[in-house]
Amino acid sequence: MMDLGRAWKAMEEHKLDALIASSPQNVFYTSGFLYLPTSDNSIFFLLRNIGPVFTIVPRGGEARLIAPNSAKATAERFCTTKERRFYAVSPPADMRSASQSRKATFSVVQILKENLTDMGVSAGRVGVEGLDLPFNFRLALGEAFPKLELVDAQDLFFELRAIKSPGEVERVRQAVQLAIAGLNKAFDAIRVGATEREIMNSYKAEVVRRGGSWCNTKFCAGRANGATISHQASDYAIRPGDPAIFDVGAVFQGYASDLARVGYLGKREEEGVKLYEVLRGAQERAIKAIRPGVPIAEVFNIAQDHVRQSGYPDYTRGNIGHGVGIDFEEEPFIAPESTWKIQAGMVLAVEIPFYSSKLGGFNVEDVIHVSDKGAEVLSSSLSTEARIFG
Repeated sequence: MMDLGRAWKAMEEHKLDALIASSPQNVFYTSGFLYLPTSDNSIFFLLRNIGPVFTIVPRGGEARLIAPNSAKATAERFCTTKERRFYAVSPPADMRSASQSRKATFSVVQILKENLTDMGVSAGRVGVEGLDLPFNFRLALGEAFPKLELVDAQDLFFELRAIKSPGEVERVRQAVQLAIAGLNKAFDAIRVGATEREIMNSYKAEVVRRGGSWCNTKFCAGRANGATISHQASDYAIRPGDPAIFDVGAVFQGYASDLARVGYLGKREEEGVKLYEVLRGAQERAIKAIRPGVPIAEVFNIAQDHVRQSGYPDYTRGNIGHGVGIDFEEEPFIAPESTWKIQAGMVLAVEIPFYSSKLGGFNVEDVIHVSDKGAEVLSSSLSTEARIFG
């Protein structure tokens, strides 16, 4: 879903002759090759150390996919680039052996060298993914091309992916609708005696039934479970008066969503509802502030200050949201130290989490598309009010 013209312009500004995408997310972004951990069949992701996949994007030229022979059928079905080259995988006899691993690396680098040379890139500046490309690959690539200057282009990939095309926004929109459908099904499953696992599985099953997949899916019942951000759905049976928190994601054609809602089984607890209303108010103010040109740090401060001034002076967060796209969490993060400014085309999840050992866990999270006019809430059909279940 990459806008090739934008990519060329960015490469020119950064004085890059080519980009090499190596992470599953950026290979997918630059070529359409479905290579993600959330894919229905994630075999290529699992075997990426044996048969890695790359995309080479030359400035002014078509992106080229480099993949194992076994990927031909998948590439034919999903790839957006017509430039594709495939290679025979020669897995090392023992992946634990350093010498065997170096041999496999050298083999793949030779394939990259052949393709870079064929594309007219044997010297100059080439951007690679600093957070993904293993050191031994970078070292071997440098040895193969002594006139090639390898540059960390991780931030450039972040910048490109932060601005979504209309097609990308539509995929996120569909992922949001999948999550809403799953949540409504899970809401119906909440009753006295139902377990966290049963309720969570009802969400997952509905998302899959509608043609999506799920990611980052959490459901907590009870104060102790909700107070733990890393809680895994268990056989805990929900009881009358229990708070319930959903923080869920869904994936549609490689693009994710991220939503959070809160409710109670039976009677709502006054103190918990009071806190949740403060969080809702903070989120509303943050969303209202989102428009092109506004510093992201300013949006963060608006939300955090509201919570602090509403009776919770110690409330402190590292961020109150993030970009949403191929990853359910990606740049830009709505954080106090952020240097980003809001731009049209961004898709953001705005969330105000609060975890308390006394009251449990609370969060309200929605997905926002930034247009020239301001913020469009893609999840507006799902009320943010605290629900009463049962």
